[in-house]
Amino acid sequence: MSYFGISYGTYLGSVYTSMFPEHSDRFLLDSATGPHGWDHSLSRMLGRGVEDRFPDFAAFAAARPEYGLGETPRQVRKKYFEIAAKLDAEPRPDGYDGQAFRHVTFANLYYDRNLPALAETWRALDTGEPVPASAGTKDQAAPASGIPSDNYVASQLHVICNDSDWPENVWTYQFHVAVDRLRHPMFGAAGANITPCAFWPSEPAEPQVDITDEGPANVLIVQNRRDPATPLAGARQLREAFGDRARMVTADQGGHLAYLQLDNQCLKDLATDFLVTGERPNRDVACEAEPA
Repeated sequence: MSYFGISYGTYLGSVYTSMFPEHSDRFLLDSATGPHGWDHSLSRMLGRGVEDRFPDFAAFAAARPEYGLGETPRQVRKKYFEIAAKLDAEPRPDGYDGQAFRHVTFANLYYDRNLPALAETWRALDTGEPVPASAGTKDQAAPASGIPSDNYVASQLHVICNDSDWPENVWTYQFHVAVDRLRHPMFGAAGANITPCAFWPSEPAEPQVDITDEGPANVLIVQNRRDPATPLAGARQLREAFGDRARMVTADQGGHLAYLQLDNQCLKDLATDFLVTGERPNRDVACEAEPA
């Protein structure tokens, strides 16, 4: 079987080819979660992912004075903490508080196409104007569909809380929040915070699968350098776990998902060649940024 997995799908592919290497052909993994899937360690890594990715948004906003968010990337970053502190102290009547502001920022860092809407949201929250309707934190089903608006989050929790054995001691989360708030001040505390997984009523049915270097050399990992959701650090951990089974191609670009999503020709050509011919690069490759 050949396999192309994105985001959380990289973990599914890693587990399958580790359990059944003899049934594995070409495994292309785009934007890797890391060797342990979506567990507490990946959740904590989101703080680092936001710090990696935020400079792209800061440069975007600073280059567009009409948003009024700052004339330099440093000023845009400062504006983030100003808006968050204001909403922490006094939430808006429309439900926006500091927590919602941090989350809508994180969610809209996924893709470059969301950056204009994010800048408009910041401008509205900074000036007290209504937040544009285009600003969403996740893709949600329209109310007319009959699908509850929290369906995405509920189904996500059902998967990740059963996949991994999350810490159950509240003190563990308190400690990690304190550490990550200092280490990654933009989103570290949010990523490290407690989730329903800590109180999940059942334990994982099976032990977690170890990702190792045992098996054919048939894995190619492709990764953006500045990914907020599956940070480069996690992809590097997966690459190390696979050993010589894998090669990794990184592209100097920002956002979540690389192959067929962004325009780095170097990464696209290497991934396509692998799927078509099964041939991988002889070593890990770092693709330079493409001209705008």
